[in-house]
Amino acid sequence: MKSVIRMGLCVAALWGGAALAGEDWKQPGTGGSGMERERSVYRAEDRGADTGLYVLLGGGTEGYTGSNAAALNPGFAYGATVGVKPSKLLGFELNYNGALNDVDLAGPGGAADGADIVRQGGQAAITLGLTTTKLQPYVLGGVGIQNYNVRGASPVFGFVDDTSGYVPAGVGLRYNITRLITADARVDYNIPFAQDFAPDNDVGDGRYKALLQLGGTY
Repeated sequence: MKSVIRMGLCVAALWGGAALAGEDWKQPGTGGSGMERERSVYRAEDRGADTGLYVLLGGGTEGYTGSNAAALNPGFAYGATVGVKPSKLLGFELNYNGALNDVDLAGPGGAADGADIVRQGGQAAITLGLTTTKLQPYVLGGVGIQNYNVRGASPVFGFVDDTSGYVPAGVGLRYNITRLITADARVDYNIPFAQDFAPDNDVGDGRYKALLQLGGTY
């Protein structure tokens, strides 16, 4: 009888120890094991800044600085970007961008029907992320080429057709909503060189652009 009682106590002790160990292993409220919890957290962190190919399309506004700010009204800007991120911080991209602006000196309606100045451009840039989170601030820099088409009787108040270069420098904020949906907001200042389309073409007579783009990372 004593042997049966001792055996029962041993079984109860072993069962209780196993139950306590199971409670320690299992995280409260997770419904799974600690190992599963760690894996889940790891996957959540891994869904931060994505790597791979990305494509973005969007629109915004573009205006001018320096002496040209008073002569040209801010107008509609648009852009398309194709890039690749080999790492969560570093990216390389090609961007097509353009804008429509009116000459302010010609009055509210501009000098011609529609936009007075149509700009088309393309640039190659490098982006550098400041964090590896899903909401990722970044900086960018590169080089580009652009063409200005002045509509109406050219020249218009000193603005003429021209093809020139520029250096974009800016900041942005990218958010990976899901693996296939990415939102990107950026503002850049473009420093002109070899530019003759405007009466004033110094470094301080550049242009700024703000774009909101949507696309995906694949």
